[in-house]
Amino acid sequence: MLSGVWLQAHARSSTNVIIIRNATVIDAGGGQSRPRQRLVIEGSRIAAVEEEGRGEVPANALSIDAAGKYVIPGLWDMHIHLYATKASALPALVANGVTGVRDLGGLLREIDEWRVRIDSGSMIGPRIVRCGPMLNGREFGIQQIAVMNESEARGAVRALQRSGVDFVKVHRAISREAYFGALAECRKLGIPLVGHIPNTVTPAEASDAGQACIEHVGTLFEGTFAAAHKDEPFAAALEHFSKASAPELFARFASNRTVFTPTLVAHRMTTQFGRAKPHERDRFVSRSARELAAHIVTRDRDQLTSEFYERMEQQLAAALPLVKQMQQAGVRLLAGTDTGIAGTYPGFDLHEELALLVSAGLTPMQALQSATRNAAEFLQDSHSGLVAPGRRADLVLLEADPLEDIRNTRKISAVVVGGRFLDRSALDRLLLEAEQAAQKE
Repeated sequence: MLSGVWLQAHARSSTNVIIIRNATVIDAGGGQSRPRQRLVIEGSRIAAVEEEGRGEVPANALSIDAAGKYVIPGLWDMHIHLYATKASALPALVANGVTGVRDLGGLLREIDEWRVRIDSGSMIGPRIVRCGPMLNGREFGIQQIAVMNESEARGAVRALQRSGVDFVKVHRAISREAYFGALAECRKLGIPLVGHIPNTVTPAEASDAGQACIEHVGTLFEGTFAAAHKDEPFAAALEHFSKASAPELFARFASNRTVFTPTLVAHRMTTQFGRAKPHERDRFVSRSARELAAHIVTRDRDQLTSEFYERMEQQLAAALPLVKQMQQAGVRLLAGTDTGIAGTYPGFDLHEELALLVSAGLTPMQALQSATRNAAEFLQDSHSGLVAPGRRADLVLLEADPLEDIRNTRKISAVVVGGRFLDRSALDRLLLEAEQAAQKE
């Protein structure tokens, strides 16, 4: 996908300094807002953040009056599956202010081709960190590798590390032996292991063993939890866990520095999967993703019972207070959506996730930090996550204050990605490109 919008912005901003004047900067590091700020962008970096009126304005600068607007760091979606969304998701992500994504299970050849084109400026898209195919107890799709024992798991980790992956992901069907083998090899090679909690491993064991990040609140209710409470009504088991077990577990997560990606919006989607009504955002979902969802619904029709939906709704109701408990316990949270198949919307869903985090009890600043500062710190990326000198010029200009209402993150006036300024009309054209491409992929 070669975007004319992207090439025009690249050509203009690669030769000019950009000055954003009179903006209120939302400081995700210090947890406050600073009015009447001027941002100086040179190339792909922020050169200065200073009070309006200080310093000189270069003659060749592109000057943007941001009076009444709010600047936040570019957002990260820390759980996405690009193999399912296809390339049509990339412009939609940027148009929604998502300038970085963590792909948690996909095809390295496909993703790395996109990364090269994005880096070269010939394609629009966010920065991508990725694990490649995930490790599981069997292959459920082309984005998975089956490992049956410790030796196979260690070998798979070595192969992925040689391929240059940023981390290794495990799924829940991986055996206990293979899981701990993969963890040991990851420690040896200095590469993080993330993912689900395997069916035969407790959350506390995973945290103590060094799993860097756990994905999905729902993974807490699977595996060993389900086995221990199989004779107990699910609602009662959830209530018991929330009151008796969760405080100690989350304190352990915090002590071990185990990071958590709740993916609340994905849990909400599951409550409607297979029975959701058409949505105006369906046009941004790739044709192949819609076909995949239809296949899953047909394949699993006998499992999509009223009891299934009731269980998913109970999980979502329990997830919200659990996320608040994690935040209060000092667990670092990341914003992620699990965007992939139909029913999930690239870019749009991250704003839904931020709203759900606030509904769970986080402050708007804490929710913003989960998609900015926390993401950068987890990735050990000193170039993103903050609006500060030396940081990458990935920024979002908002029409209203997100600290007053987190839903204001959706009121996007402009996006700066890698130092390239995209105003509202350019973002609208990107959404049109995403819609047109989605119908073909």
